[in-house]
Amino acid sequence: MADISQRQARPFPAGPVIFDCDGTLVATEGVWDGAYAILFDRYQTVLSRPDRHRLLGLTLTGLGHELGRLLGQPHRHQELAAEVLDLVTNNLGRGVPAMPGAVDLVTTLARSRPIGVASNTLHDAVMEYLTKIGIIDLVDVIVGSDDVDAPKPAPDVYLAACDRLGSDPHTAIAVEDSAAGALAARTAGLYVIGVPSQPDLLIPAADVVYPSLTDPRLRHILQHPATRRLTA
Repeated sequence: MADISQRQARPFPAGPVIFDCDGTLVATEGVWDGAYAILFDRYQTVLSRPDRHRLLGLTLTGLGHELGRLLGQPHRHQELAAEVLDLVTNNLGRGVPAMPGAVDLVTTLARSRPIGVASNTLHDAVMEYLTKIGIIDLVDVIVGSDDVDAPKPAPDVYLAACDRLGSDPHTAIAVEDSAAGALAARTAGLYVIGVPSQPDLLIPAADVVYPSLTDPRLRHILQHPATRRLTA
């Protein structure tokens, strides 16, 4: 994948920046990878890279159904969701670090723009993650999957975040690491920046894609939106 791609020319908004949480601000993917490795080994099944990508950004309920499909046990989706959550919870004690560049970027942006977080993770878990990496006080609004009727890829979390920030979605920017999250943000009307949590992960609904939060081009357009217009 190229380090940057662009869908079309769109003016870059100067409003709030709303981040996804897992895989965007906090590096939880390693914990989940370890849990999946144990779970799939238990059931003597191999998790392919494409199937691993399909597990990104799902709620626990959606994840259970997808695991049931992959493991050939669709009627045990609740038990499988509980199994993988238990594995993840047991590994979280090792600590979940911030994604590279996340703390510095949010700290810089919070001086001039409202900051939101819209996640498919439960609200309290998002708060715990952001507290651990030291940015909870910089975030104006947090919306978790339990705060809305429908999780990503539905647009609800982004619409709720914009509403609580008092902003038109078309003036806001979403930063997402998954295809489902980017689709949710774009459907809500936000400008979408994709920052894949894994190098081979495609984010087709993003307006523009950068390889990491440390990319100087990403930092520049977020810090100086009035001077930028992206062109194809």
